[in-house]
Amino acid sequence: MTDDELTGTIVMVHPELFDDPVGRNGEIGVITVTDLSDDLVRVKFEDDQRGLYATNALLIFKPSEQIYQQLKQEAMQLTPATFKDLKNIALLLDYGTPQQQRKAMEIAQKNPVSASSALVSLEESLGISQTYKRGR
Repeated sequence: MTDDELTGTIVMVHPELFDDPVGRNGEIGVITVTDLSDDLVRVKFEDDQRGLYATNALLIFKPSEQIYQQLKQEAMQLTPATFKDLKNIALLLDYGTPQQQRKAMEIAQKNPVSASSALVSLEESLGISQTYKRGR
């Protein structure tokens, strides 16, 4: 995906992001501006507050096909509530409208098990690998 293709994507700030500069960990927002070359993503929240994040701090949905596959493979291990949530998330993602995507993200936000099964970091989704150099 390019910077422009990410604009408008529904994201959740990683719930375990403890040093969130705007204190929005676990909250839902929309990508407004990206600069992947600098690993920066600006997110707008419902109250119009904005935050600047690295790609590893934001969660997006896996493709619905992956969620369906996971449902097939893990059906017996999932609780009925989690199975239902994941199925509903996948169905909402299939509709593809921003309203349905937001509704799916709200379901994931309420059920951490569903979230861990249906979401992946933006960094991982884009295939970005962070390389850190040690130097003097």
